[in-house]
Amino acid sequence: MRHAFKPDGSERARARADKRAGGGGGAARAYWCATCDTRVADEESAREIGGAHRHSFVNPAGVAFDIGCFAAARCRVQGAPTLEATWFAGCAWSYALCANCGAHLGWCYDGESGRFFGLIFARLVGPV
Repeated sequence: MRHAFKPDGSERARARADKRAGGGGGAARAYWCATCDTRVADEESAREIGGAHRHSFVNPAGVAFDIGCFAAARCRVQGAPTLEATWFAGCAWSYALCANCGAHLGWCYDGESGRFFGLIFARLVGPV
């Protein structure tokens, strides 16, 4: 059984305290996995797709998702890319899982304009 790494003293809490203290040398604000506190994406990697960073969609099962698009994310990509029920025309998706604990954080999209991640805001904390 794989055990998720839980940062000692919470890396996220340290980043938040450092930000309040004015430290960090201009460190980027970040989004964190809500399950295990692993840093997932930097606010600087937010990307507009279809004219917006934030999107709301409903999947074929009727489940609604609010997602943000990011040029890069620290996620493990799982599954063969598919165009079935894609939310972004011409972009095939695979699952994007937390690289640490494996929680489903969203989807990785590949298309003519390159790769990006659609991450579910409800499964993230941040930006901090």
